[in-house]
Amino acid sequence: MSNIGFRRSVLASALALVFFAPLSVAAQTATPPDGSQQPTTQQDAAKKKDTTTLQKVVVTGSLIPRVEVEGATPVITISGAQLKQEGFTTVYELMNSITQTGVAETPPSWGSSSVNARQLNLRNLGSGRSLLLIDGHRVSDYPQSAHASTNFQNFNNIPTGMIDRIEILATGASSLYGSDAVAGVVNIILKKQYQGDDVQMTLGGATRGGRDYGDFNLVGGKSGDHWHVVYNLERSHRSGLFGRDRPYSDSEADAGYGAYDQNARLFGYKTYDGLSLYDANGNYIAPPAGACNQFGNNFALHDYKTVATNGHTVDPTNVTDHGTYCTQPALFSNWVLTPGSDNKDAYVAGDYDFGNGLQAYGSIGLWDTLGTSNTELPFLYAMGGLPNNFYDQTSGQVISNYFRQLTPKELGSYGNTHDKEQNWDIHAGLRGTFLDGRFNWDFNLGTNKYIVHERYTGLNEQGMFDFFFGPQLGTTSVGGNTLPVYALNSGRFWNPITPAQYHSFGVVGENTAVSWMDQASLNVNTDELFKTWAGSVGFATVLEAVHQGFKLSPDPRGNTTTFGDPFQDYITGGGTRNRVSLGSELRIPLLSNLTWTLSGRLDKYRDASAADVARTWGSSLEYRPYEGLLLRGSYGTNFHAPDMQYIYKNPSVSQVGIYADPYQCVTAGATTCQPFQHNTYFSSYLSGGPSLNNETGKSWTYGFVWQIPGVDGLSLSADYWRIGINNGIVNVGQSDVLTDEAGCRTGHTFDSSGNYIGNYIAHPQGSSYCQNVIANVKRDANGNITAVYSGAINESLLTVTGIDASLAYALRTTNLGNFNLSIDYTDNLSYKERTLASDPLLNTRYQHAASKVRGTVNWRRGAWDATLYGDRTGRVRAPNFGSCNSLPNGIRPSVGDPDCTMYFGHVPAWITWSTNVGYRFDDRMKVSLNVSNIFNNIGKIPYYAGGFEFIPTLNNASYVGREVSVTFDYKLD
Repeated sequence: MSNIGFRRSVLASALALVFFAPLSVAAQTATPPDGSQQPTTQQDAAKKKDTTTLQKVVVTGSLIPRVEVEGATPVITISGAQLKQEGFTTVYELMNSITQTGVAETPPSWGSSSVNARQLNLRNLGSGRSLLLIDGHRVSDYPQSAHASTNFQNFNNIPTGMIDRIEILATGASSLYGSDAVAGVVNIILKKQYQGDDVQMTLGGATRGGRDYGDFNLVGGKSGDHWHVVYNLERSHRSGLFGRDRPYSDSEADAGYGAYDQNARLFGYKTYDGLSLYDANGNYIAPPAGACNQFGNNFALHDYKTVATNGHTVDPTNVTDHGTYCTQPALFSNWVLTPGSDNKDAYVAGDYDFGNGLQAYGSIGLWDTLGTSNTELPFLYAMGGLPNNFYDQTSGQVISNYFRQLTPKELGSYGNTHDKEQNWDIHAGLRGTFLDGRFNWDFNLGTNKYIVHERYTGLNEQGMFDFFFGPQLGTTSVGGNTLPVYALNSGRFWNPITPAQYHSFGVVGENTAVSWMDQASLNVNTDELFKTWAGSVGFATVLEAVHQGFKLSPDPRGNTTTFGDPFQDYITGGGTRNRVSLGSELRIPLLSNLTWTLSGRLDKYRDASAADVARTWGSSLEYRPYEGLLLRGSYGTNFHAPDMQYIYKNPSVSQVGIYADPYQCVTAGATTCQPFQHNTYFSSYLSGGPSLNNETGKSWTYGFVWQIPGVDGLSLSADYWRIGINNGIVNVGQSDVLTDEAGCRTGHTFDSSGNYIGNYIAHPQGSSYCQNVIANVKRDANGNITAVYSGAINESLLTVTGIDASLAYALRTTNLGNFNLSIDYTDNLSYKERTLASDPLLNTRYQHAASKVRGTVNWRRGAWDATLYGDRTGRVRAPNFGSCNSLPNGIRPSVGDPDCTMYFGHVPAWITWSTNVGYRFDDRMKVSLNVSNIFNNIGKIPYYAGGFEFIPTLNNASYVGREVSVTFDYKLD
């Protein structure tokens, strides 16, 4: 810990020294106030002349046009060509590779409510705290929520063929852009000037199988005397990657050996039920001979046994046989690892010049996507409301529980979920100048609508029960208890059924979600409001009016025993929000080489929350002591309005029977805690937060950009950054409540993968949070959960700090061609958070990758060009870090036990290399070969990992492996 603190102090202090030391010699290096300093050579004079003729443009991070590429806040720029040269096929893939991002909710996550979308997690602050702009304009939130609670923008459906460049500002900027811009802003700039027609076709896939890829892209442009139009048509397809494509992780038994307890090590891992009946004692009723084998590879016979323990010793003479059942040896075979997608995109934009500086412009975009995903196929289980603990005439036994998994062959398909999305974006505007061209103005009207229709294979539990067990046949007395009587249809239950039989009770559902945004904006700016002795004062102001809303419309049949979605969720809600905003920015030269910028913004909300008015401001300095060196710093206040999903989501209740109960696992002395089908069910209550207020915070940066003297084309930059959030909104979900309940009661709990945490420190036992979370879990006299209450609170604190650094070098040679090198590096120094003021402020930096680096080398010579791209995401703590190692027999002691040896394992850094080689035959035709992940790396399963998605994704490890594609470019005219 002290080493980390020392390193952080040294890095931050070094940047501070670089930033402030030149101030002591400012009088010696600064241009005199009268501007009398003259170039000393003809070359310097030429450079100065070239600089004054450069076009001034607005760059993300400022509203005022400027010539300089670098400003007071660090902005990363990635071209559309670079996106493809580095092997990326979507904007999300690129954004997930930049060093300033962490990992958001992954699509395969059980219960994910946005499987077809991809979220950006800038600075590890969450997908709702960054802002996506397209051509400087906001876009609608994705209609479905992340984690069933928060809003975000989708980075997965943006057509890559029209991208000119992407500008990324990775620090707070609410004083310029308003809400959401807490962690930063991503501005995707589309092509505006294009002449002719170009066709690009790409084919490829993963060499390990899956993820077949095809893309057709047409980009064109036409011009007249006063008009110009650009257009794009793109059609792409990416097949999904499923567990069956990566069989090393398709079974629960693929868990790391450290997750095997004493029973699993002696008798084999107990995998999930496929076909099972439980007797009155909770033991399995043996299936008929050969029943499991009739379903192909879907089921296998398993004898479930447990062994008694005495302390940390296994007693092999005391074994309990719980009976045999048909297990699912490859439960995750049909679960999606990366969803498939089919995209049809169209875009057209144009402008008309009326003369005298007046232009009309407009654009229309339609992005149509069909996503494919899946988790578990329909299954019959003892859902709350269905018969349980009944007498079965067929077996002559009391049935206390049952499970019947359906297979793809029985359904006649894989039963995939398909998300059909349509996203419209329309903008029109006028722009011009006034006061002899000194002022620029731009008036824009826009509307955006995002619709998702999600079609899925639903659950009709009552229909399945009736099909397999039939109607009630009266009652009978067993052991003094009156029980209902049913008769199992053994021919159906223990044998495969036909698709026609399945369709007699099968159901298909459709959820619909829609979001929209109507907006108007007026921008006025000038780089010369007036002149001072030090130079021209720049000014910009923006007035915005926005109306936005959303509506969640799940299948009207709800969540009952006769109908439910795959996760048995039923989330409803909807509402609107109006916002009016006024912002301004002033750039004031204090010296000819020292500039101060001041910005401020007021946002007025009308919605159901307590947001009301938000006021933010920012300030920055740019100091150029000599040509080639920029010292910079910025400070700003930020805010994030409560997500509309929070404030308008209707309270919902769902019946939960498959879950992990960490408290019961702790009290039972278990070493892992995985979800399973329980005999009892509880009601999960989830509510929104209409009383939530704005999140607020502050951010600041300081650093430098240096063009190294004497080395032409070499530049270096480094910036220290800090972003803080107060009054943060935290959604305490059902699994969080159960995890924290165990920790608050016992001091021990389990992580999200079911791995044991021997020392629970997230919240002090006895704190107000612990008292609340314990009260939010209701249990009966036997300790079974009867209800869990969860929702959002507005009290957390979060502060992140780090350093970004980059190096760029351009080398031009006579015979060997031209080389370009760029390297970006981020060190996340700290990640401090707490939920309540009474909680400790913990540095959970270890829960995220501490560092990321990416680098690109590009070479061009004649008709050839080649790019080598590499990235590295630092190691993260492995499951079970800081807890006890398992003993050789599988028993895992508690921390403090004499037999405990501590485990401090890490998941190694994730490193990939990719390359792109192209050859241009002539002015019209080019062919390129791209190889992503050259060395075919796939994520390894850590020793203590257990549960779906065995490989850790926090450091970008993936199942995909090497992908190869060939691209053909042809210019039609």
